[in-house]
Amino acid sequence: MTRTQQDPFELLRKMQQESLENAPGLPQEIEATKLWSGVGFRIGDMMLVTPLDHVLEILPPPPATLVPGVKSWLKGVANVRGNLITIVDLPEYFGKPPVFLDEKARMLIMNVPGLNAGVLVNEVLGLRHFDEELERQDLSGLDDPVVVQLNGAFLRDNVLWGVFDMKSLAESDSFRHVAA
Repeated sequence: MTRTQQDPFELLRKMQQESLENAPGLPQEIEATKLWSGVGFRIGDMMLVTPLDHVLEILPPPPATLVPGVKSWLKGVANVRGNLITIVDLPEYFGKPPVFLDEKARMLIMNVPGLNAGVLVNEVLGLRHFDEELERQDLSGLDDPVVVQLNGAFLRDNVLWGVFDMKSLAESDSFRHVAA
């Protein structure tokens, strides 16, 4: 019995070819929908969402110390973990009834450099995720003072969620000038 001598490289090429022919295919690539995420909240009957990086913290409204000579929507200041935070009633700022401080009311501490402020909202609705393709930019049909702070909106389950821009609010003159 004689063995035939095979070239080792030829043997490796043959093994590679057999492996390629018998290898299972790669899974099909499916492009996932791009999601936009933000913190959902309510002021009055309006559903809003703000980008995650616009909010540092969410907490129940702390006891506030009143500040004399300011507009009614500035509810005072509070010590939150050693930081003096200005508390603004967001619905009242926009001319709506003020936040009723019940178990649903929350304060969103704004993530704006150089500004230690928190806004009171009627309710925080948690994280909200939206398909970026369902974004709706035209808000001309909305007749609400909040619209000036919106950067578009998302429509989901027949609910329009306005994209609220905390940084734009913080830069507005009416928000910065609180003297009565």
